Amino acid sequence: MAARPLHLFEAGVVTEQQFVGLGEAPGVLAPLLADRLGCEKRVRIPFNPRDRWLTAAREACRTLADGVLASLREGAGTAVIGGECTLVAGALSGALGADPEISLVYFDAHGDFNTLATTPSHYVSGMVLAHLCGRSVAPLLFPGSRRIAEERVALVGARALDGGEKGNLDRSRVLRIAFDPDHSEAPGLGAWARRRSVWLHVDIDVVDPREFPAVAFAAVGGPSLSSLADVLRQLFSVADVKGFSLCGYDARADASRKLAAPLVDVFANAIPKVPVRA
Repeated sequence: MAARPLHLFEAGVVTEQQFVGLGEAPGVLAPLLADRLGCEKRVRIPFNPRDRWLTAAREACRTLADGVLASLREGAGTAVIGGECTLVAGALSGALGADPEISLVYFDAHGDFNTLATTPSHYVSGMVLAHLCGRSVAPLLFPGSRRIAEERVALVGARALDGGEKGNLDRSRVLRIAFDPDHSEAPGLGAWARRRSVWLHVDIDVVDPREFPAVAFAAVGGPSLSSLADVLRQLFSVADVKGFSLCGYDARADASRKLAAPLVDVFANAIPKVPVRA
């Protein structure tokens, strides 16, 4: 993203009413990130669920895909501030339209690799990575949605896996990389990502919940915020990061907003600074 203007998309997409705190994250994080990074453009993705949460999420993802595609074709870097991991179905589809060979680095405490056959909860966000890899999770399909080859996906930090989900991953070609207190450098990720064009997705629940508890699904263990910042800096230095999506921050669980600025700092300090246009 070096030497590129940055377009910021605010996409508070969630698929169930109980996660509205995640949907409020863009309102908290986007102004801070825009101020730190000097975004050239800010776009708010409409999301009006009423009683049609899945339909609204699908429509928002389709709009987001079109926006990300347009921004990347203009030569801009893109940042997507969300909601839940569902939004990556739109963000990555747009990125693939601009660069069909792009790779995906997916940070999450969970695998998000359930299918309709293995999910214990039917929570759509818990199936989104499987959907992106072509596992046909029907509720997220929208006209023109694009898929990514499994060998171009690295799943980093997943430590809370359902049994069926683990089987799905074991039979896939997705690269799994440990990222926890014993593997604070996410070993092998830099070498895998080097010289690739990359879309970077971060669900902040990948971080140890003792340090970052404002998430919907806390999972024991995980790296520190500073370890995450170090790994992101490495990725931005060795890969051509076309854009990133950040989700999982529960604004309602952080009433004092004390976690918002440190979270924004993780990204603002990792991204190469873009010269301000006169």
